[in-house]
Amino acid sequence: MKYMTICLLFFISACSNNGTESGLTGTYTAYHEHEFGKTDDTLIVTKPSNGEGVYQIERHAGVVRTVDGKVFPKRLDIETWTLEYNPVKQTLFELKEGRTLIWNSGTQSIRWGNTDFKKIAK
Repeated sequence: MKYMTICLLFFISACSNNGTESGLTGTYTAYHEHEFGKTDDTLIVTKPSNGEGVYQIERHAGVVRTVDGKVFPKRLDIETWTLEYNPVKQTLFELKEGRTLIWNSGTQSIRWGNTDFKKIAK
């Protein structure tokens, strides 16, 4: 009976670890408002089928600039990043620009600098 209980615990542990990393993929959003304008930020996180520990993030940033009270039209910036995932530290590291993002599996959010991106979809 003890052997069966231990095997069951190992099985549950293995399943939950796989689900944790796969829970990283999805769409995350953040909104910033400051004295120079407003920004709607979206991160779309995908995992290539052949990349173990490698993720791709497509960032869409809609920026509305405000200068001397005048509001300019919204500008859309799109970037694509390739990042390596460290499951122990739950961090994503992008080598080209040196970006480090921290994933919080408990709150389903990604932190980049001072900005928290909340998950909205898988």
